[in-house]
Amino acid sequence: MSVELIPVINVKTSKKFLERWQKLKNFSGIFQLDIADGTFTSWKTWNDPAGIKKYKIPKGSFEVHLMSKVPHILIPKWLEVAPKRIFVHLETIKNFNDLLILCQSNKIELGLALKAETPLEQLNPYLKDIASVLFLGVDPGPSGQKFQWFVLDKIQKFRRQQPAVNIELDGGVNEEVFKEAVKIGVNRLAVGSAIFETKNPEQKIQELQKLLSLK
Repeated sequence: MSVELIPVINVKTSKKFLERWQKLKNFSGIFQLDIADGTFTSWKTWNDPAGIKKYKIPKGSFEVHLMSKVPHILIPKWLEVAPKRIFVHLETIKNFNDLLILCQSNKIELGLALKAETPLEQLNPYLKDIASVLFLGVDPGPSGQKFQWFVLDKIQKFRRQQPAVNIELDGGVNEEVFKEAVKIGVNRLAVGSAIFETKNPEQKIQELQKLLSLK
C-alpha cells in the first residue's frame, strides 16, 4: 500500500485559504480542507463551497473533513464542488446509510473520522461500507496542537485487524510523528502546521515527500 502526503488547510478566512492553496500549485496530490461549523468543536473555519467554485479549485483535488454535528446539512453543499472524499465524524453519526447513499450517488467516497479517545469498536458496524478511516491525533479544532502519542497504539491495533482499509492520520503530525506513523501502517498523512507554519511550505512538502520515498 503506497503512502500519501495530504497537506491540510484549516483556516478562518477565504483570504487565508487562497494564500495556502496557492502554496500547493506545484503539488500533484490532493489536499484536505478542514470544515468546522462550531457545533462539534468551538473552533470555526472558513466554510464556503461557493468559494471553491470561485477560485476554480479542480474537482477531485481535495478531501473534506467535516467537524460538525449536522453533516447531513453540510454534505449536500460540499457535494456540489466534487471533493474526492468526505470524512464525517463517527461520534456524530445518526443516519449513516442516508449519508452513504447520498455520497455514492454523487460518486464521492464517504469516510469516517474519529477522535483520539473514541474506542475502535465503535467503527465495527460501518467497516463493511467504508474504505477510509481518519484518526485524529489531537482534539478537533485548530492546527498546531500537540500530538497525542497513544493514538499510534490504536492505529497499530486497527491495522492488524483491517489490513486493507486506508488509514489517514490527521493532527499534530510533525516529522517525528510522520516517521513513526509510516512504520505502523498509516498510508495517508495529513499535515497542516508542520507545512504551512514554516518559512517555505513548498520546500517542506518536498522534504516530507522525500521521507516517503526513503521509507
